[in-house]
Amino acid sequence: MKKSIAVIVLSLMTISTSFAGENPKLWKEINRKLKVDVSQIDLSKSKKNSVVVKFRIVNNEVEIVGSEGSEALRELIVQKLEQMDIKASVDSNEVYQYKFNFRAE
Repeated sequence: MKKSIAVIVLSLMTISTSFAGENPKLWKEINRKLKVDVSQIDLSKSKKNSVVVKFRIVNNEVEIVGSEGSEALRELIVQKLEQMDIKASVDSNEVYQYKFNFRAE
């Protein structure tokens, strides 16, 4: 249990901030709301465990445009994003790209 909590916290802490410049308020909101349990996923210590998601915010909902990365991680992140209700002020025509990094501990 302790290990899975540590993985969740570390996973959220390693969300790439390189894309935060696009809309810092949106990034903060997603970072605060995105809670994923990766304890059931076998993270590789030798490979990068990351997911890149391209999405739009339409009517306060996340609309996925595309995603790349480990299949299990990608499905988990996409599912969580699609369930979010976004309050941040965004341009619905803008496509955002965020990279989520996970590390095996």
